[in-house]
Amino acid sequence: MTTKSVKSISIDDKKVVRAKPNKRSWVSINLLAALLGMIITGIMSYSLPYSEFVAGVHTWFAIGFIFLMVFHLRNNLKVIFNYIKQPLGKRLVGGSALVSLIFVVGVLLSIPPFNSVLEFGKNLRKAVTVEEGIFQILSTNIGTEGIPIAIELRKGLHYESGPQPLFLGLTYTSVPQVAFWIEDLAGNYINTIYVTQKVSNGSFVSADDIFSTVIRPESLPYWAHQRGGTYGENGVMPGTDNNDLDGKTGATPQGNYDVRSQLASELRQFKVMMEINRSYDFNQYYSKARYPDDPIYSGSGSSGQPSVIYSAAIDLDDDQTSYIMKVAGHGHYSGANGNLFADMTGIDTALELVKRVVIDI
Repeated sequence: MTTKSVKSISIDDKKVVRAKPNKRSWVSINLLAALLGMIITGIMSYSLPYSEFVAGVHTWFAIGFIFLMVFHLRNNLKVIFNYIKQPLGKRLVGGSALVSLIFVVGVLLSIPPFNSVLEFGKNLRKAVTVEEGIFQILSTNIGTEGIPIAIELRKGLHYESGPQPLFLGLTYTSVPQVAFWIEDLAGNYINTIYVTQKVSNGSFVSADDIFSTVIRPESLPYWAHQRGGTYGENGVMPGTDNNDLDGKTGATPQGNYDVRSQLASELRQFKVMMEINRSYDFNQYYSKARYPDDPIYSGSGSSGQPSVIYSAAIDLDDDQTSYIMKVAGHGHYSGANGNLFADMTGIDTALELVKRVVIDI
């Protein structure tokens, strides 16, 4: 039998025996501390909005855990290999490998319950999110009976354009035009929830003459064609004499905003749609010279990337109350038709007009 070495010191002729520091004990204690740190910061990352501080602390706990595990395995590797050689150890290793594979495949393919756990975390983080800065509240369909709906739009990195020349050296900044509406599951238009004022009354300022206004069919072509209305020479785009969107429109928000409204529909399953578009968001693919023969795209020189269309399927018979809108496609670059194009080739910064859009029913 072996005995641990000790160190003796004398204090007033009395011997005090102190155990020699044990490296294994030190490693074990610090492994436990690192594990607890990763658990706590992991729970915070899962349930709270993203924080660089929490992510940084979690990362350093993980680095410390890996470093300490090297020493732990070095001291116990022989024992572990001896255990694995036994029949029970082999079965446990095989079971662990199988469970790990199931986890990886389940998350990769978004198979329940793996996707449910991730979705719950997203909704949990959204529920406790406190947005920095201010946001505007827009109320539409006031006095209408129906199911209350709230749409939370938070602006992305490219919500605003760079300074655009106006006249006499003055500049202005362009922000997106947007429309929210509902469709049935077959894609038939039901009703508009909200649309920005410039689209609803055709009051876009002309790039050639700042004292005149123009209609922009390329702004929100999918929404306009889905509605199916016509406005004389404007086609499907509303004009200055339009009043059929009263109560559903408002000034174009300059930043974060919430839309509060009532759904005047008896459908239990439907889709909430959003179309968003900003001028002057040219890129290498959608350059100013891409469609030189198109009188709309090349006419004002402000079209840029086409509108981006988002969608969320709502089921009122489900327990879910919050829905994250996801990209469904884009509209025609010059508004020539109302098709929804699923191919997103060439679209980049237009996908960063919004950081997120969440629907609460």
